[in-house]
Amino acid sequence: MIISLGAGALVALMVRLNATLGVHMGVVASSWVVHVVGTLFAALLWAARAVLDPRRPRPIDWRSIPWYAWTGGVLGVAIVALANAVVPVLGLALTLSIVIATSLTVSALADHFGWFGLPVHRMTVRTALGIVCIVAGVVCVTLG
Repeated sequence: MIISLGAGALVALMVRLNATLGVHMGVVASSWVVHVVGTLFAALLWAARAVLDPRRPRPIDWRSIPWYAWTGGVLGVAIVALANAVVPVLGLALTLSIVIATSLTVSALADHFGWFGLPVHRMTVRTALGIVCIVAGVVCVTLG
């Protein structure tokens, strides 16, 4: 849970920094730069892991990877581009509150129905109430 809290803080910072690039470079160019820099950083982490943990990695069974798993990068570009366009207009808090409410709703549905091979976790009344509370929070943020 602590790692998730840190990730949440990083998401807020990332969205703000990416939107700043978007203002200066344009939505598409900034999304491209963000992903090139991210690719370089991921390559650095991959190389560092190879040095720090030189055990041979297990072979990848490329055929076992579902087709939809390859679309994450496309969705990442779309998310960054959309956020870069929206944050300067709506602000960071409203943008992220809408993103979080939508993400939680879609995540709860994906868990409930087992989309994309997820184990099924049925939605409970408490989960639905949590989503309603978060949507109410979005309304509060919207009204300022």
